Amino acid sequence: MGKAYFKPWRGSHYDDTKILILSESAYSWQGADGSIGNPSPTHPKKSILWFINRFPRRGYFTRMNRALCGTKDPSAEQMRRAWEDYAYTIYVQRTVGEGARTRPSPAQWKEASEHFLSLIEDMKPIKVIVTGHDMWKRMPFTFEGDDAYLQAYKLSNGNLVWCLALPHPSNSRVGFKWEEIGEQIRRFRAMKLPLRKQQSSRN
Repeated sequence: MGKAYFKPWRGSHYDDTKILILSESAYSWQGADGSIGNPSPTHPKKSILWFINRFPRRGYFTRMNRALCGTKDPSAEQMRRAWEDYAYTIYVQRTVGEGARTRPSPAQWKEASEHFLSLIEDMKPIKVIVTGHDMWKRMPFTFEGDDAYLQAYKLSNGNLVWCLALPHPSNSRVGFKWEEIGEQIRRFRAMKLPLRKQQSSRN
């Protein structure tokens, strides 16, 4: 069983929407004094709040905020309201190493897969927005779905958890266009997807 490290952010409206946003990993960084900083268990919440308060012009949360808010220059209030609709957490538990280009190890991918299944059993989302096709390819096998990027897991109670896999937000040149991604997210939110496996009508 994968061991949890990161504590998910839960927006105030998550219990109504039951939509989880999943990012791939977090990395360590070098401070101004040369010391190495590591992401803490509350990194999901700290990351959201840091980017809302500063909104730099690059990076994962900049493009996600634009997509969620539907505007290139969202206000802090627009971003706060947007994130209240979601839970958010990180797939790979603990740091992957120093620097943004560091990739998870095979052992970390394996542990993350085990942890994810435990996570959705605990949080019981109805929909998950998976931000990263490489992560999506490494996640556990899904239960059903005909679209390569729209698949569902089945919980132990029989309910389905539908996942929409999107390009990684840092991949703006190749796949992540915030206007298009924002529209995909809005369509996904509005989709009426089966909550349980549909039974065959044949005897």
